[in-house]
Amino acid sequence: MEENTAMTKDEIIETLQLTAHPEGGWFKETSHSKDTFLENRGNENRFFYTSIYFLLDGSSPSHFHRLTHDELWFFHTGKHLFIHCIFPDGHYERIDLGNDLNENQKPQYCVPAGTIFGSETAVDDSFSLVSCVVSPGFDYKDFELFTKQELLAKYPKYQGVINRLAYETIVN
Repeated sequence: MEENTAMTKDEIIETLQLTAHPEGGWFKETSHSKDTFLENRGNENRFFYTSIYFLLDGSSPSHFHRLTHDELWFFHTGKHLFIHCIFPDGHYERIDLGNDLNENQKPQYCVPAGTIFGSETAVDDSFSLVSCVVSPGFDYKDFELFTKQELLAKYPKYQGVINRLAYETIVN
């Protein structure tokens, strides 16, 4: 019988051919719809959905950002992670994404459109591999990063998580 040996973070990055993501972590688009539709803004064709592999570790979280469409997250392997959400009405929630249902972890979660969110591994010296699906398909025109200054001005009571997951400055 073959022994099941867990892969390291670097082995997963190499095997899945992940590259650095602007919000943090590593990713690779894995699929998109065969069909497209003509989007109203800009008269551009757009996929109905896109999906990616997304890997985070303790040194590279997903920094606070916002999408104009819902994003589904699916946990695969590694340690569980936290998705920190600041919803459009201003309330905050931390979602524990993982496979341990006895610990109230969720194996999947949908981040609603318009939510400012970021993610980090629950254990600093670990990694988490997830998949994310966006519909309609992801487009950087729908993606907005935030600085600490922007978020602290609007949400000072969430200072701790903002200081961890927001960029000081955004480099284009």
